[in-house]
Amino acid sequence: MNDRTLDRPLDRAWMLIAQREVSTKLRDKTFIGSTVVMLLIVMAAVILPAVLAGRGGADKIAVIDDAGAKIVQQASTTKGGDGFEVTRAADRPAAEQLVTSGDVKAALLPGQNGYVVLGKDRVDSGLESALREAAVNVGMEQNAAQAGLTPDELRAGTKVELQLLKPGPLPDIVSDFVNIGLALVFYMTALGFGMMIAQSVVQEKESRVVEILAAAVPIRSLLWGKVLGNTALALGQIVVIAGTSLIGLLITDQADILEVVAPVAGWFVVFFVLGFVALAGLWAVAGSLATRQEDLGSTTLPGQMILMIPFFFSVFAGSSAKTVASFIPIASSMSMPGRMLTEDVPLWQPLVAIAILLAATVLIIRLGARLYERTLLQTGRRLGYREALALDAS
Repeated sequence: MNDRTLDRPLDRAWMLIAQREVSTKLRDKTFIGSTVVMLLIVMAAVILPAVLAGRGGADKIAVIDDAGAKIVQQASTTKGGDGFEVTRAADRPAAEQLVTSGDVKAALLPGQNGYVVLGKDRVDSGLESALREAAVNVGMEQNAAQAGLTPDELRAGTKVELQLLKPGPLPDIVSDFVNIGLALVFYMTALGFGMMIAQSVVQEKESRVVEILAAAVPIRSLLWGKVLGNTALALGQIVVIAGTSLIGLLITDQADILEVVAPVAGWFVVFFVLGFVALAGLWAVAGSLATRQEDLGSTTLPGQMILMIPFFFSVFAGSSAKTVASFIPIASSMSMPGRMLTEDVPLWQPLVAIAILLAATVLIIRLGARLYERTLLQTGRRLGYREALALDAS
């Protein structure tokens, strides 16, 4: 940033700082490398569910009588690959239990005019098609044994209907991977950019550049420039990740997932921006408390904990804990989008969570701006958070 730049009007100072942050990061090999690594992780999260869903040998189909077993065996001969494996169940409730527990892919049960293919959250179209075709063939063979039958009579009793015990737009394994993926994208983006913000502040303090900047523009403009510049970079990274995910879904023939993920992605952007802005202010304060790069290990620890604990909650916690976390600021940025993907969440819940997060973001940014102003030019030694708060109060 040259002297001519510093002569610009002060009301545009934050914009100049933001532009400086963007141009610097786009030339940074570390930033480019971290972006490539994240893209590889996202591609793996998109492709792995499709790969895992296609493995595991023959699909098990539950039946309760010999007629159903014969149809499954017939379907297995025409399916190719590993085919199907017959699993006997005593009755319909027992077959439903096998489907619900995941011990079988589906169940073929007697229906009113043929058979019913019973699934949990979805039934693979190839599986359903194979069973339907086999039911028609077996039924026609049986009916054709009788003389003088019309074509309709030959097909009598071969109608196959689809029923789902737990209707859902996505398979469980895909929902889990996308849920983890959304939380991981926020976690890695906030952590990566946060550390870069803190390191940038320390580098400016070590090189005394910050004294020149502070003499030319308001310190709060420095903070807002860093926050908004890095927010723009983070959103740009999210767009690239979304494009990569789209390509992965199209390659693995999972385009139907987009119909479910797209609306949730819009909510995710809102939660992401609010959560990231709040954290960016804290990361900048962490940098202002330090006087050298070695100090960042302790000054950035609170920010790392604020990210790490909600991340593990959003991924590994039970349903009740996730519900609570989805209303807690920062944690809601990782928990609420995942809940909206896997649960039927009422509209008022994400709206309330956004309102709480917005209020918390405003408070955090205001506090962070005050601490940043008080500590940015303190270059003699590393300050602690308690000392910085006391300094702010004085």
